[in-house]
Amino acid sequence: MKFKMLTRIIIIIVPLAPHSVYAEEYFGKFLDQLRGVFIAEAEPRPEFKMEHDFRFEDPNGLLWLTPGGTSVDGASIPQFFWSLIGGPFEGPYINASVIHDYYCRTKERTAHDTHRNFYYGMRASNVPEWKADLMHWAVSTFGPSWKLEKRVVMKQSCVATSDNFKTCTSIPTIEMVTVSEPPVDLSNPEVLALAISKTNSIARTLLTSKGAVLDVSSSGQVNSTLASIESNAATYRKLFQSENVVNETSRLGLLSQTSQASLATIQPWAGNQIPSYVQADYLSPEFSTATTELPFKLDSGSRAVILDNVDLKAAQTEIRIQERME
Repeated sequence: MKFKMLTRIIIIIVPLAPHSVYAEEYFGKFLDQLRGVFIAEAEPRPEFKMEHDFRFEDPNGLLWLTPGGTSVDGASIPQFFWSLIGGPFEGPYINASVIHDYYCRTKERTAHDTHRNFYYGMRASNVPEWKADLMHWAVSTFGPSWKLEKRVVMKQSCVATSDNFKTCTSIPTIEMVTVSEPPVDLSNPEVLALAISKTNSIARTLLTSKGAVLDVSSSGQVNSTLASIESNAATYRKLFQSENVVNETSRLGLLSQTSQASLATIQPWAGNQIPSYVQADYLSPEFSTATTELPFKLDSGSRAVILDNVDLKAAQTEIRIQERME
């Protein structure tokens, strides 16, 4: 990945976000102003170091806190996705990103709750619904994943006795243990090409429908709700983890070519109409000469031309850190 740094260290102050986007829908509230410094020379990526505690109260009243002194680097958002959103420290989702990054590192709450809270934080920060849906889907599909499971742990307790002896007793206790799940291997060029195509298709479908429709599968449209986003992401996560993903043709649903480098320039589907899976063309050598950004689907012969039809430069990352004049 290529990083372009415009400054070395800056201070940022982000105003508090409104309590909610719409009066009838409450997503939670940030309780503090975001204050800290960017450390551009940090490796392997720039960091944002918190000056003070930063708290978010979700719509259920649960408090999420990133402690002062913590450094976050946006690693909870897949780097190939930065090419769409412009980096984890840009835009109105920085507040949500700081909380999300910290809890993805500590894993003290479930991945499900952590990713959903990311959505709440974005919506509380006025991120448009379709974009918050997209980012929620992306981190749930390609971001870190783990479970908290109860395990019996034997703890030893020792008591000193006479004659320099100790009596030790093993006591079984129940503890919550973090069980990490394997990530999607985006270092595989074919997997990355399919991830770019699927993400671009999801983005265009959400944009076209203004957040009402998430995906187009072989069986039809998938409406966009929190439950369907999480279920759809879990399905694709398992599929992208499979060594046979490039041969699981119909399960990948509708895909899209892309020549766009930023989510800001992603366009709705042609005619502002969501394409039908049945009517989409199969990816083939002949299809490669067609205009970019057409929808496509895969068949058994598509593997040979996947890399010819998806520009992997779409995953190129450039982080812009600009000093804010107060």
